[in-house]
Amino acid sequence: MKAPAQASDISKEWIQYILSDNERAGDSGTTVTVDSFEIGEGCKVGECFIGSILKLHINASISKHYISISPATKKYDLIIKLKGEDPRTDFLFEKAQVYPKEVIMYSNILVEFDYFQKNRANNQYSIYSPKFIYGKCTNDEFVLVMENIKEKGFCLFKREDMFNFEHLKLAVTQLVRLHAVSYSYNQSNSFLERHAEFQKTDSDKYFLGVGSPALFDVLYEILKKEKDKDLAQKIKLNKENLVKQYKEMYNDNNYKLLCLVHGDAHALNMMFKYTDDDENCENPKDIKLLDWQFSHWNTPVSDLQYLIYSSTSREFRKEHLEDILKFYHSTFVEATNNMGVETLEWSYEDFKNDFNRMALYGLIKGINLSFQHHCPELVQQTVIDIQKAINQSNFTKPLKAPLVKLSKNDVLSSSMDSIVNSNMGHSCLLYIKQIINRENENLASRVLGLIYEAEENGLFD
Repeated sequence: MKAPAQASDISKEWIQYILSDNERAGDSGTTVTVDSFEIGEGCKVGECFIGSILKLHINASISKHYISISPATKKYDLIIKLKGEDPRTDFLFEKAQVYPKEVIMYSNILVEFDYFQKNRANNQYSIYSPKFIYGKCTNDEFVLVMENIKEKGFCLFKREDMFNFEHLKLAVTQLVRLHAVSYSYNQSNSFLERHAEFQKTDSDKYFLGVGSPALFDVLYEILKKEKDKDLAQKIKLNKENLVKQYKEMYNDNNYKLLCLVHGDAHALNMMFKYTDDDENCENPKDIKLLDWQFSHWNTPVSDLQYLIYSSTSREFRKEHLEDILKFYHSTFVEATNNMGVETLEWSYEDFKNDFNRMALYGLIKGINLSFQHHCPELVQQTVIDIQKAINQSNFTKPLKAPLVKLSKNDVLSSSMDSIVNSNMGHSCLLYIKQIINRENENLASRVLGLIYEAEENGLFD
């Protein structure tokens, strides 16, 4: 049955189709009849995902073909992901196979990994994510349906807050399970031979590098206004080399260990659950990982750098970074050993060397996420301005005809880079103003902490 492209396409017949399909996975004699349903907005386009997210509440009746009793009633609370409406906007996502990868992660890979770790390690390393209900991804259609875990008490972390030790340790526990299970699985199952779409692509590399030149310009302007002219000048003089290092970092497969990584491991792609008496939400008891569309085969320290430097403060890292890294490595070693990896040539020193090699990645992701978490309205305006510039440029004139698409070479061209960086640079003046004038103290503290920690660690040399 054809997947809906927008909320108005969601019909009773389609809902019955996907729910019956899901229920029959456990009992082939089951039929779902929808009595009523209600659609709500989960979030607006661009807030957390390139497409739109909808909430769906359903009242249904469940029948068993082989039992002569009245149908049972059941309620479903679901989340539906759809593509965006502008084909220009999500073209890069299609080239990077973002849509099929997320469907495959939920419907296949997480299931394979769960089966593997249950058999190898007695279910010690479950990877927690919302329950998959239905997914479809073709050249023309995309839909992903999951349980709405908010109805089960899970909530998003406040975007302006920083992780405490309990939140970070719980998040790291899930990432190390993903990394250890995928690495162990690969030893006997050759993951990329089975799932070649998770190899790094030119489009993935483009996503990594886009906007980085503008970001170093922002750092220069911030430091100049902060009257730290020496560091500002150092960044300006080293900008080209820093951008080059950042892009080459992704191309380099010469790390001691590779596995499947989440690829977008920040606080807003996780949901936490707390006890009723934890009014300040300080001690999470459960977690779910969300948004697997950027998953790929890479060094696991990329996830760690992203998570740690986008969700913790400079003061926290001074006190706890070494403890968290030791916890990650010891858990990885223990987990892979329990899943049958007899010899793991990845000492703590090897791990730390890999982690430090990705430091520039952590810095840039941390600053970008600081803007996103503290100035979401400015980020949205940046996205709108970039899209407007792209749509009005000669670059996308071929797309004026609805059946014409740009080639990958067109999309990954220097013309696209120029448009994106120019508009990001203009929009970033607003971030600079908020930091310099201390209009947003949290943002200033977060960004300046990242810059000066990077300088202490020699990243700008």
